Amino acid sequence: MASVTRAVFGELPSGGGTVEKFQLQSDLLRVDIISWGCTITALEVKDRQGRASDVVLGFAELEGEVAPVQGTAFDLRKPVELGKHLQDFQLNGFDHNFCLKGSKEKHFCARVHHAASGRVLEVYTTQPGVQFYTGNFLDGTLKGKNGAVYPKHSGFCLETQNWPDAVNQPHFPPVLLRPGEEYDHTTWFKFSVA
Repeated sequence: MASVTRAVFGELPSGGGTVEKFQLQSDLLRVDIISWGCTITALEVKDRQGRASDVVLGFAELEGEVAPVQGTAFDLRKPVELGKHLQDFQLNGFDHNFCLKGSKEKHFCARVHHAASGRVLEVYTTQPGVQFYTGNFLDGTLKGKNGAVYPKHSGFCLETQNWPDAVNQPHFPPVLLRPGEEYDHTTWFKFSVA
């Protein structure tokens, strides 16, 4: 049998409204979702023995480790030509979180330079991490403006964020938003020509 319950989770500051928590429960699982951002706050499922426990939402391969990048393919602290770098290290691309030095103030995150055009992008953020993705699944079938074709690695994303699985790692920067707290992060993209 399935059920849905609804309760007040908290109030947003400055009269911003009420955040509600919805709990969906069945014989197989229980999930708690709050109405602010449609955020899943808990997900319990049964194991083979029928024991219910909260499962990790995030990336299993991270396992709570903050690994040094020095001497690895992930060492992007100095400029590299990305295509050559991927070939040199025989990488299929990046889709990884990079941990930044923690600060709630504006801090430098990344710098990208396109040699052919001279365009420069600098990213600053208040977030403790950045997910770097290099268009690993683009395959040339996606058509852009004026018929442009986008093959593998023809684009990238720099997505500022908290660290994956932070909710389950007490030594990671805190990620939980409690009732009465405000989510306040900013990312700046600065474009220039060199």
